[in-house]
Amino acid sequence: MAKRKQPTPKPETKKALAIRRKEERQTLYVYIGLGAVGFIILLLLALGLYQELYAKPASPVAIVGSTPIRTDAYQRRVRLERYNIKRNIEALQSQKAYLDPQKEEDKFYIQLIDSQLKSLQSRLENVGLLVLEEMIEEELIRQKAAEEGITVSPEEVQLYIERLFGYERYPPTPTPTTITTTQTLTETPTPSPTPMSEEDFRRLYQSFLSILGKEAGISEQEYREMIAVELLREKLRQALAEKVPTTAEQVHARHILLDSEEEAKKVLEELKAGADFAELARKYSKDEDTKENGGDLGWFPKGEWEPAFDAVAFSLKVGEISDVVRTSRGYHIIKVEGHEMNRELDPDYLAQKRAAALDEWLQQARYSDKVRRLWKPEVVPPEKTP
Repeated sequence: MAKRKQPTPKPETKKALAIRRKEERQTLYVYIGLGAVGFIILLLLALGLYQELYAKPASPVAIVGSTPIRTDAYQRRVRLERYNIKRNIEALQSQKAYLDPQKEEDKFYIQLIDSQLKSLQSRLENVGLLVLEEMIEEELIRQKAAEEGITVSPEEVQLYIERLFGYERYPPTPTPTTITTTQTLTETPTPSPTPMSEEDFRRLYQSFLSILGKEAGISEQEYREMIAVELLREKLRQALAEKVPTTAEQVHARHILLDSEEEAKKVLEELKAGADFAELARKYSKDEDTKENGGDLGWFPKGEWEPAFDAVAFSLKVGEISDVVRTSRGYHIIKVEGHEMNRELDPDYLAQKRAAALDEWLQQARYSDKVRRLWKPEVVPPEKTP
């Protein structure tokens, strides 16, 4: 049987061809648009994922010098501090439960515990900012210690941790007790505490690290860095204390303190008339600490008194008496008994300055141009739900 011939398609008209090509272009544009939309959605999802997993944790809450304090590290420390505060609150509340508010001997301890609980609660409410300042301070200490050439070895960190847990790797050699003639062999000796073994220490330490990781996400390395900065702090404290000058410009002065300018002017008139300064101090001065000694303040360097007082005291010549000087304490009349440019500091004063050297440096460094705070309340991690 002969095959039937297929009909020859009619040639497409120009109009039909134009319509078909237009439809094909529109379909292509739709596919391109759908593809672009899909790509944008994927890109946004990827960017969101990047922000949550990488950008936000890495963004700084503060920059100290050129060192950023990362958000994720900050959040771990907030969780740790929150956990510690809550444990302390629970411990204090447990102690308070054993006390009887009706007993006089317990009332003092209840008041003391309530005061501590109030302080801890305030710290808990402000934990975000407090941790920020602590971490800024720690970074300042690291950088200052590096400038001073101060370091802490891993061995020092390890020994410090061991002592924190009560383990002494190198216990002191016990001193034998000598039995005197006043002692009897029938006396019951006081038992010595059983020293912690290395095995006990390791077990406790691993348990502690497990809690750190579970409650705050703190790794052992981070914990060791926290210990290291505390050791750096003590070494830096000593180094800065040693740099405190032992001498300074000082004056030996007396003063008469009065409540009003009118009173001060009347006393000043008596002094100008030739009255004895020490006698008038005993008679009129409101400074109970010095009036019996004729207003004698002894020797002191600059900075011990308010700027207005210092400015006058260090500008007077020996033997001169000032006009009336106003400070926050009242109205003063000052007499300079001596002035030395390089006098040895009083030992007690020097000890105080040395003890305060690190804190004074930190106070200035915290609010210097070296520190940039980028913290916002929303970076504080939410509390864990039970």
